Amino acid sequence: MHKISTLKNGLTLITVDIPHLDSLTTLVTVGAGSRYETKKSSGISHFLEHMFFKGSKKYPTAEQISTIVDGIGAVNNAATTKEFTYYWIKSSSKHVELALDILSSMIKESLLSDEEIAREKGVIVEELRMYRDMPQRYVWDLYEKLQYGDQPLGWDLGGDEKTVNSITREDLISYMESLYAPKNMVLVLAGKLPNHLDQLINQYFLRLPKRSQYKPKPYKKLKQEKPKVAIFYKQTDQANIVLGFEGFGRDDKRKYATRVLGAILGEGMSSRLFLQVRERRGLAYHIGADHEFYKDTGAFTVDAGVKLEKIEEALEVIKSELNRMVTEPVGQEELKKAKEMIRGRLAIRSESTNFLAEYFGINFVLDGKIETFDEYLHKIDLITKEDIQIVASTLFKKEKMNLQIIAPLKSDKKIVKILRA
Repeated sequence: MHKISTLKNGLTLITVDIPHLDSLTTLVTVGAGSRYETKKSSGISHFLEHMFFKGSKKYPTAEQISTIVDGIGAVNNAATTKEFTYYWIKSSSKHVELALDILSSMIKESLLSDEEIAREKGVIVEELRMYRDMPQRYVWDLYEKLQYGDQPLGWDLGGDEKTVNSITREDLISYMESLYAPKNMVLVLAGKLPNHLDQLINQYFLRLPKRSQYKPKPYKKLKQEKPKVAIFYKQTDQANIVLGFEGFGRDDKRKYATRVLGAILGEGMSSRLFLQVRERRGLAYHIGADHEFYKDTGAFTVDAGVKLEKIEEALEVIKSELNRMVTEPVGQEELKKAKEMIRGRLAIRSESTNFLAEYFGINFVLDGKIETFDEYLHKIDLITKEDIQIVASTLFKKEKMNLQIIAPLKSDKKIVKILRA
């Protein structure tokens, strides 16, 4: 399905040829994210992502870049996370050369002008304020701070207004030079590939600047002997909650059982939490469960938006369902359904060239290898009901609970009592 090769400069190239399509996603993933930052530089990964769209030597203005992209009916965007950043253009396959040209120019010769930096500070500050006004999203930033503490994984990946306003052009250049190296990047093309692709790749990506590369500081596991509760007081009509536990890293073999566990508990309208919390009690509109995997740690979380007057009841129900995963083996039919859901959802997602490009780019830049869909699904198929129960027993310990709430609450006494029971 995919081919992997390495350019002479160390850049990894992954191609996924889907000849029956007319579109193509061109994506660059970099092993650079907010966990590579210091307290002083918090937010710089995200800031640099913004600046790459503000002009390069060949395409000197943001307006010119957007006009060219719009002019061929293409779509482009980028994203920054704790551990990686990616940039992509989805276009008609006949415009692949232009996509390669724009992306390579952004990375090789971004202008990073002082004028644009000053202007973008205001844009990013407003972005941070916007997210703080979105409780359903902001609760996740607060949750990671609660679980991971005062270290890069616990910081807001956008930084704060003070750190954003203090970033200089020299800071951006220094950060870029330390991580945007060919050996720390992956170029992925997924869709209808041209016959002369190798020539184009060498033309636009062989002469990337030689830059250094460093690894992030390892996560320092925090000692926890009792549940942690944090309430962010805000006048809302709904309580947004994330209840979670420290989980597993990307290399942990238990991640496959954890994925099935998440599907059983909180994926789809027939999942246990959806049925118990929403359908049978009407306590929430949305509720889900999943596991976030970082390189050396992770988190299994349940998130929901619940009625203000029903927070305690919702937490009781959620906690009961988590405990039931520990005490009662999953039935064979439910286990089979969860596996088929994972298989089916992956099949649907894999019809998107953007999903394919992101999957291969992210996995290679983080793991240095690709786990194919068949390999992944084979490991999912091997999961037993005993595996699920063992993982649930490992994760769901009441003294390891972390609960973040955004709601107009002034006291956490009742909530702490529920978690400790």
